[in-house]
Amino acid sequence: MTELQTRDRVVRDLERPPTRRVLWCAAGGTAALLLADLGTRAYNHYDPIPSVRRLVNVDVEANLATWWNSALLLAVAGVALIAALLSGRGSRPGRLSWLGLVGAAGLLSVDETISLHERLGQVGKSWKQWAGGSLPTHAWVLPGALLAGAGTVCAVLWARRLPRDLRRGLLGALAVYLSGALLAEAFNGWAHAHGHSTVLMLGTIVEEGLEMSGCLVALAALGRYVVMERDYTSGRMALRLRDG
Repeated sequence: MTELQTRDRVVRDLERPPTRRVLWCAAGGTAALLLADLGTRAYNHYDPIPSVRRLVNVDVEANLATWWNSALLLAVAGVALIAALLSGRGSRPGRLSWLGLVGAAGLLSVDETISLHERLGQVGKSWKQWAGGSLPTHAWVLPGALLAGAGTVCAVLWARRLPRDLRRGLLGALAVYLSGALLAEAFNGWAHAHGHSTVLMLGTIVEEGLEMSGCLVALAALGRYVVMERDYTSGRMALRLRDG
């Protein structure tokens, strides 16, 4: 291969997201997990398999589904941390901004593991007693919605410094994630309160699917910004932030 051909190959590889293959594997793993949940639900109805069912049940904690969702959020935090480490002085967004994303994704990962958001249920119940009314869904949804609204405002303000495609990708990922974590969860709370078991089952799968999909969208957006560069003389690979 001539030096010119080598350069051309390097140029083609330069803007190739380093996480592309990993991202496809993550998407396939997400789809397989959701299908496993649906399949074991159907099979368990005719022939109980409690141990297998619990392993992939997206509606319970401390199982494979919880670990997978938490791992996706940690992956988002990890790529954001790489972006923070690669950010130089005067970069926009700066290192502290990227670390803010690391902290947010890391906190969501912790919440996925130990269900911090459910502690808000006591706050929601207190508000309900104070107002003298009732909530048609989970008690934590109202205070959770207020926190999500404040977080969204902060995210929009933070994202103004990002390149356009990265800004759209990350805000789109946030919208998908909140559609599952808040809107679908609120609907599922209503379905649970009214005894719509089939609707609740499908809604839970949609909820978890949206949360995982939001992580995948974020990884795709970040993977286009953190690019892998090959030095055509040494053959070594290095990560850098895409210009512009």
